[in-house]
Order: sequence, then C-alpha cells, then structure tokens
Amino acid sequence: ISTTKKGARNAAVQAAFAQFLENPPPIVNEKRKKIAPEKKKRNKKRPQPGEEGYVERPPFVPPPATEFPDMIAELSWKIFDEILADVPEMFRARRNVVAIVKVEGEAVIDNCEVVALGSGTLCMFMDKMDGSGELVEDLTGDSLALRGFRSYLIGQIKKHAEGAEDSIFCKSGNSLQVKEGITFILYSNSSPMGDCRVVPKEGPKEGFKSRKQGLLPVNEEELGKIRLFRTDKRFGSSESCFTSLASFLHCIPSPSDKLGMRQICGVQGSLLSGILEPIFISRHIVNRSFNEASLQRALYDRFKDVAVPEGFQLPPAPILTHTLWRGTFGTPPCIPWGVIWALDQSMELLHTPTGKRLMDWEGIVPPEVPEDKLGVSSYATKSLFSAILETCRKHKMACEETYSAQKTADTLY
Repeated sequence: ISTTKKGARNAAVQAAFAQFLENPPPIVNEKRKKIAPEKKKRNKKRPQPGEEGYVERPPFVPPPATEFPDMIAELSWKIFDEILADVPEMFRARRNVVAIVKVEGEAVIDNCEVVALGSGTLCMFMDKMDGSGELVEDLTGDSLALRGFRSYLIGQIKKHAEGAEDSIFCKSGNSLQVKEGITFILYSNSSPMGDCRVVPKEGPKEGFKSRKQGLLPVNEEELGKIRLFRTDKRFGSSESCFTSLASFLHCIPSPSDKLGMRQICGVQGSLLSGILEPIFISRHIVNRSFNEASLQRALYDRFKDVAVPEGFQLPPAPILTHTLWRGTFGTPPCIPWGVIWALDQSMELLHTPTGKRLMDWEGIVPPEVPEDKLGVSSYATKSLFSAILETCRKHKMACEETYSAQKTADTLY
C-alpha cells in the first residue's frame, strides 16, 4: 500500500471503480422537462342568457358623457334600456345597437331626440327567406334602425296630413320634405359590418391593431366589394366580413352597402320615396371598430360618382365621428333576437330564425320557440306598406296602390 498522498488517491479511485463494476447503478434515461404553469381551460362558447352556466355580470356603470358625440351615445342607450326595462335578459340583444337621432336646430343635446332604434347582429337563413314582405329577413341593428325610422316617418306623415304643427314635414310641390333646421344622426356602438370594417393591407391603418377589433386588412382590389357570409347553425346567418370575391356571397347586402346606398338615395326607403323628398343622415357616430378612412370610402366615396337623373343633386358627405363612450362592459354575445322600436310605436322582439315578432315570452325555453307565440311584425315591409296605403287613402294623398310598385319606387333615383 502506498504511503504517499497521490498513491492513496489512486488506490481510492481503483477501489471505487471495482465497486462500480461489481454493483453498477441503475440506468436512468429521462429527458429534462420544462416546468410550465398549468394552462387554464377556457370555454370557447360562452353560455348565453337563459342557458346553463350563464353568469350575469355585475351592473356596468358607464363613464360620464362630456362631449356631444358621447352624449348622443348615452342618450341612445338610455332609450334602449328604457324600452327593454321589463324584458327578460335573454332577449336583450346588445351587441350591435343602432339609433337614429333627430336634431332640431343647433347640435346640442337638449335639441336631440331618439326617434328609431334597432339592435341585432344576424339575418335569417337564405332558404327561409321568401321575399313576401311579411318576414323581417335582415335583423342587423343598422337594418332594423332604418325600418324603425320608416315607421316613424309614416307617423309624421299622418301628423302632417292631420294638420299637426309638430310634424317634421312641410309641403314641397307634390311631395313632402323635412322642415329646415331638422337633421338626423345615426349612432352605432359598432362600425357597420361589411366594407366599413376593412383596411388596405398596404397603407395607413389608423384604428387597426388586430382582427379582434373587427377591422380586417384586405387587398386593394377588394376594397368596396366586401360582402357577408358566415353561417351559424344555432339560429341564423351571422354577419361577418368575407373577402373571397369569387366565392358565393350572401343574398342580403351588408349594412355597409345598405347605408352607403341610402346615403345617396335617402333613408326614407322605396316605400316612401314617392311621397317624400330624400332624407339623409348628416352624421355618423361610431364606437367600436372606428376607422375614418374605411367609413368614408364605404359610406360615400364609392357611390359618389354614380349617374343620377338630371336635376338631382347628391348630398354632401356625412360627418364621421368617433365616440369612446360605451354602454356595455366588453362586447356582448350574439343572440338569436333582434330589437326594433320607433317613437310613438311599440317595441318588438324579433326572432332571427323565423323573422317574426315574439308575441309572448312567458314560458319560452331557448332555443325552442312555439309557433303560436310568433306573429307578423308591424315593422315588416308589407305592414309598413299597409300603414302608408291607409294614410294616403284616408287623407286623399297620391301614392302607389300596389305593393310591387311601391317596393321598386326608389329605382327612379
């Protein structure tokens, strides 16, 4: 045995190696795993009002409104909440609330009055649409607000015919026109679906951060041509941007297309165009997904060069304003219901899959809705036509006597 330190170390190494050969340790072949925090499982489909698992949020308290656009938004939501005060939560469509506001005189909130309101995000399935005029086929908030506005206009025509001084109309030749100093504002808590929500892939993208905001970058040649196409099997076709121009497109124009065409032809619609001079929206106030360049292009620029009859002047471009005032916390879910209302008229809940009015919500268990609880809406096109015809006959006013002639009247513009 070595007596030196080096020799002792060598002897210890040899002894340990001999022990290793006789009793080798077990072989362990494990890869090192990274320790990551456990991911929380998220429910992709949030339960809707009336469904199992739905949890109602605490009441949302909106911020104070200090600027005029914010006050218009606040006023619109105030009316929305008032007309739905007695309606169960599961029927309150809040995702896309649109209001038309009358301004009489200077643009201050004391001179403003909400005259029509619509709320909804969906339309009927194409195979359920029949074009009869007895169904409300497009239940997007923009379309419903326009329907409600036409019902309001019919009421104002009746007032004028009866000699009421508070009617918004005065005589203009063989037709009626809005009195001087009265204008209309359209408020929407979300930019109109369709072309208003797209931005060019190249160039400035003011207001655009991600697709979750509702704005979608597209190729230059697709601007002005965006339609809607996405099917929700639960209760109707959900309105959404769809950019494949060669693919099948939805048979109903997008809200962007409707509002753009009405910015040129007038929001009075075909049923009233033979009685009224064109009525235009002078200002759009938008909350979510606001992009001024997209709104300007979609609502006016792409239509301003259209050929019009001699003597007909195009209206000026509408003022486009962004408001940060919100009436809800976050973005509410899509539900199979629409809300429509007009001043001096009743509020109606509309069932998206059928395009009919809900007559009674007692005992309704979603998604089933018994047929005997549904009926024809008083805001359906044929119902509005009947109201116009009754007024014209009663007060001996000239108007088209057939539904088909009234429906195509605005092709004159």
